[in-house]
Amino acid sequence: MSQPEPCSASHPPPAAHASAHTRPLDSEALFGAARELLIQHNGALYRLRMTRAGKLILTK
Repeated sequence: MSQPEPCSASHPPPAAHASAHTRPLDSEALFGAARELLIQHNGALYRLRMTRAGKLILTK
């Protein structure tokens, strides 16, 4: 069995952030071919955008 590749300190593996109540979601599954999506939360509408550099920006 091979050893997993080490992760850099600035990008810990998803499992490091996961708990019994959370699970990682792939951004491609959320965005599909789109570059932004709308999220309704507690009566407010948020916009999640993917930048050209691949970063995510969440705005209200």
